[in-house]
Amino acid sequence: MVDKLINFLFRFESLRTAIFAEVDWHNSITRTLNDPESMKVASAFWCEEDGWRGWGIKDNGNYYFHDVAEKHLSDILDIVIKKEIVY
Repeated sequence: MVDKLINFLFRFESLRTAIFAEVDWHNSITRTLNDPESMKVASAFWCEEDGWRGWGIKDNGNYYFHDVAEKHLSDILDIVIKKEIVY
C-alpha cells in the first residue's frame, strides 16, 4: 500500500522535486544541530526600508545586535562579524 502511494506521489515531477527539497532542508538542519562547531556561531541580516540590520552570537553566548540602519550589506557584515558593537 505504501509503495502504491509513493509511486503515485512521485509520478508528478514538481511534487517529487518539492518533497526532496523539503527533506534536504530538514537534513541540513539536523546536520547543523549535530555539529558542535556549527552551533557555536549564528547570525542573521535583513534589509528594512531605511537600511540593513543584523545580529550575531559569539562562542561564549554573548550576542551582538546592530539596530542602526547601514546603507550596504557589506557594512553590517563588517560590524557584526568583527563584533565591534556589543550589547
